[in-house]
Amino acid sequence: MLASLTMQQAPLFSIQPPAPTPDRLAAGERVAARLKPLVRGAVHTDPLMTYAWSGDASSYRLIPAVVVFVNSEDDVREVFKAARAEGLPVTFRAAGTSLSGQAVTDGVLAVLGDGWRKLSIHPDAEKITLGPAIIVAEANRALKPHDKKIGPDPASQATCKIGGVVNNNSSGMCCGVAQNTYHTMDRLRIVLTDGTMLDSGDAASRDAFRVSHGKMLSGLHQLHHDVMADEELVALIRHKYRIKNTVGYSLNALVDYHDPLDILIHLMVGSEGTLGFVSEVTYNTVPEHPFKATGLIPFPDPQSAGRAIIEMANGGVQVTTGVTAAEYIERRALATVEHLAPMAPLLPWLTEDSPAVLIDVTAPDAATLEMEVAKANALLARHGATHIDLSTDEHRSHVLWDIRKGFFTSAGAARPKGTIMLTEDVAAPIEKLAEFVVDLRTMLDDHGYTDAVIFGHALAGNLHFQMGDDFSVPGAAEKFDVFNQELSKLVSLRYGGSLKAEHGTGRAIAPFVEAEWGSKAYAIMHRIKALFDPERLLNPGVLLNDDAKIHVKNLKVMPLADEIVDLCIECGFCEPACPSHHMTLTPRQRIAVTRERARLRASGEDPARLARFEADFQYAGMDTCAACNLCSLRCPVGIETGTLILDERARRRGGTAHTVARLAADHRGTVERAMRGGVAFADAARTIIPAPAVEAITETARRLTNKRVPRISRALHYGPGAPRLRDTRQDPRKAGFPVPIAQSARPQIVYFPACPSRMFGAPKTEHDLLDTPAAMMALLERAGYDVIVPDHLTGQCCGQPFQSKGFPEQAAEVGKALKAELSAASDAGRLSVVTDASTCAKHLKEFPGDAPVADSAQFLVTHVLPKLAITQKLPVVAVHHNCSAQRLAEQPATEAVAAACAEKLAVLSSITCCGYAGDKGLFLPELNAHATRRVHNDIPDNCTLGVSTVSTCASGLTERAEIPFVSLASLLEWASRP
Repeated sequence: MLASLTMQQAPLFSIQPPAPTPDRLAAGERVAARLKPLVRGAVHTDPLMTYAWSGDASSYRLIPAVVVFVNSEDDVREVFKAARAEGLPVTFRAAGTSLSGQAVTDGVLAVLGDGWRKLSIHPDAEKITLGPAIIVAEANRALKPHDKKIGPDPASQATCKIGGVVNNNSSGMCCGVAQNTYHTMDRLRIVLTDGTMLDSGDAASRDAFRVSHGKMLSGLHQLHHDVMADEELVALIRHKYRIKNTVGYSLNALVDYHDPLDILIHLMVGSEGTLGFVSEVTYNTVPEHPFKATGLIPFPDPQSAGRAIIEMANGGVQVTTGVTAAEYIERRALATVEHLAPMAPLLPWLTEDSPAVLIDVTAPDAATLEMEVAKANALLARHGATHIDLSTDEHRSHVLWDIRKGFFTSAGAARPKGTIMLTEDVAAPIEKLAEFVVDLRTMLDDHGYTDAVIFGHALAGNLHFQMGDDFSVPGAAEKFDVFNQELSKLVSLRYGGSLKAEHGTGRAIAPFVEAEWGSKAYAIMHRIKALFDPERLLNPGVLLNDDAKIHVKNLKVMPLADEIVDLCIECGFCEPACPSHHMTLTPRQRIAVTRERARLRASGEDPARLARFEADFQYAGMDTCAACNLCSLRCPVGIETGTLILDERARRRGGTAHTVARLAADHRGTVERAMRGGVAFADAARTIIPAPAVEAITETARRLTNKRVPRISRALHYGPGAPRLRDTRQDPRKAGFPVPIAQSARPQIVYFPACPSRMFGAPKTEHDLLDTPAAMMALLERAGYDVIVPDHLTGQCCGQPFQSKGFPEQAAEVGKALKAELSAASDAGRLSVVTDASTCAKHLKEFPGDAPVADSAQFLVTHVLPKLAITQKLPVVAVHHNCSAQRLAEQPATEAVAAACAEKLAVLSSITCCGYAGDKGLFLPELNAHATRRVHNDIPDNCTLGVSTVSTCASGLTERAEIPFVSLASLLEWASRP
């Protein structure tokens, strides 16, 4: 049965796979029924969610029959059993940043859940043990205080996960050949398809495995001897792994090791999920020298850049001191980013054909760095570099490397809208790099891919190239097929290189593995697969495939859907920032589903499926989108998926909704008083009824009314309303005179208490903190200001709540009224205006009036803190960076204020947007709960207080973190009390 479902014939060329067949759907439902009682993660078979998981970062799409989240080795065993029983293959997925189609399937897609987030640093940080769901950047962040890192450093390291890194043997910018997983792995823990666990670092586990799997180990032992007996094959294997190579299985394991257990463990590296499941890995860490100089160095032509890189490569020997990275970037690639500010100093030195090389020189101390920089400068000058500028400016280094890491998407975004981004990843022996660069460019142009750009990790002879194509156009897939055939000849045969240097074989290169390796090595690979997975249960068709055209089947199409997101290449870089990631949909998935809905509407091919998509998208795509747009900060081209969702919310609003919004806008003072009154009632009720009972009552009401009644948690408190002003003769409105009676030397400031700060109060703490408006008033007066508060404050709102709910007209109307009040209070912008909620400040910056509004964090650190005397501090304070504060780049200001009030800061690194999203925490508390599910990991035991720059976010964090969160103003007022 397995074979019948996995070996379905496909046409010679195929794009955008249809919905799963009835047989496949039925099999998926049966697998789901088996798994739901046995695994604690979600299981999906509905059309929307299976389609959402149908694509990775590659150009392929396959719609899984069932998606299951796995969190333990027992879950993995149950998935194996259920899939085997129903004849479906299994594919494991980590972050889905795979570029060769190895993380998609039409069978069972097993997605790594939170259960795999182990991170343990060993003594002296010489080793680190990681679960497969840990993001590479998280591991390196934990190691940074020890001046260590893990060896693999892919450009997607802010998104990609360890499970994918191990299974693809990913490398990266500085990794070269010597520091990939294969060479830096100390221990691996795996689960085979029969359910057996092997821990290579545990003697008892190894001994037990030798007994239980003696036949398998004998087979590996025989393979080792067969390979070693063939001198020609041994020479080929050694040659292939001199450079980066992820084509086929890691045959070097059969040459490098003698013990079958060691061979087995190293064959798992780079096996792309086709041999077993990796549940844990221990790495030997590598030095991360603290002294570094970086430069983007232009050359007059590709040949001179190539010759310089050949000399810098040190004969292919990896170094940790000296030139540790050299990224070749051709002129056409530079053109896609030359509009960015950091590129401006380079532009005068660029001609029509001049590439640049991004270079890192690193050293353990300043003196050594100075010496290594001098050597690098001399080398660069010797090879004709036109502008040499190696700088130790850390910010500049980060900016340049961010540009380089974003090439995958920024270059992809330069393609015409509606086309798919294609990427390949090749390598040649380093001594041939200069001519290889030129031949590769010529080949791309000759096959009509003149829009292609080339860049890559040149110290390892590794080049990436990207181009766009529209596979819905007749002949496009055939053209791509011919190109791949010629590429195979150029790279594998002419240059003796690797068709896939670090992205993995996948479906993209599977038809060319035998051509690159030869028939003897290819037969060895088939024997490896048969020893591990004789049923072909795991990821069939990936890495080994008899279909010579599999690389041009199941290709994605990118129909135009919305100008906001049409440039998206579905790379997934945005996903870690999304609060609904792994709950409902991510930005990438919202875009993919939006495109499919557009395609179905245009084609009319499946009205029932489209109707199901439209209905299910309401909750998964729209209701649970926080619209925080933090995804845009992760996206190298700044795509705001939240804006897409806001626009769709507006389109979906009916007449009744607009009537309600109009009433709310016209009577917003009444709405504010009602909201405060409702919370006050809940506060009063808690004095009579236990808080859990109040929560249960409001939660029941929320569910019975289909989420129309808000849930009131014990962390939500009655707000203070408008602040009380100190009597002053400075404000003509208060004095009753057209001008102040007596001029004061005190400067004036207009303070606008945002509506959430007025409506919702702070939690009670042991420090007797003031609520936000009272604290702001006290701080401003303490800093020497006369404070003016706008008239008619109740009901005044920036309009952002209406905007987020899909009522832009009402948002504009309400915002206009506030701007008029602020203009009057500030004398048409003569006086500065400050507010106390980052969300409000950001909205007012985007829709400004004549009175620019500063957020409290930036204003406090710049204008208030220097005038205060800090009289008391807390041992530690937790700091949450609200999503609007992040988009305003206020993290340094927030941390500076908090640091003045505490000996130590605990920044909540596990949270991006907290998911409270205005009032979503009241109506959709599950989003807030999901977004903050790991918050306890960030808070030390001795931490009793946290800060956030929005009161609603503080309320959600107070409930989820189980310590009170207050405003920066409340904390700073306490710390500076006389």
